[in-house]
Amino acid sequence: MTNTTRRPLVIDRFYDVLNEQTQAELTPEQKQEIESALVSISLSSHHRIDIRKSFPFFGTRYYLVFLLGRDFRKRLRKESTLMRIIVTFLILSGALFATLCVLLTLYMIKSAVGIDLIHDFHVGIWDWWLNLKNK
Repeated sequence: MTNTTRRPLVIDRFYDVLNEQTQAELTPEQKQEIESALVSISLSSHHRIDIRKSFPFFGTRYYLVFLLGRDFRKRLRKESTLMRIIVTFLILSGALFATLCVLLTLYMIKSAVGIDLIHDFHVGIWDWWLNLKNK
């Protein structure tokens, strides 16, 4: 345990709070297993995307953490049914919003170029945009 520069901070914190007598009784194999378990369940693991930002807001500091990567834990987290429904709703809403934005962009490009797919039929978004722009 002498090389602290290469191991994650969570392991150092664990040994700081562990009783010295208990720590002395651990075998090297037990220490290795404990350290690998700590790394696998902690946020100190390496992530493909690791964004950690803090910012002041009216005299108080807040933080934002966004982590993305593979889940290497052996036991899965228990999730409630309500949380699954909420996440599914958010993902579907985001996908629907993105699809509508792409379709609107394609429609606006089509209208700007002057392509008429159905003869004498217009949704009116392009005309509304031109009238709004000319005001």
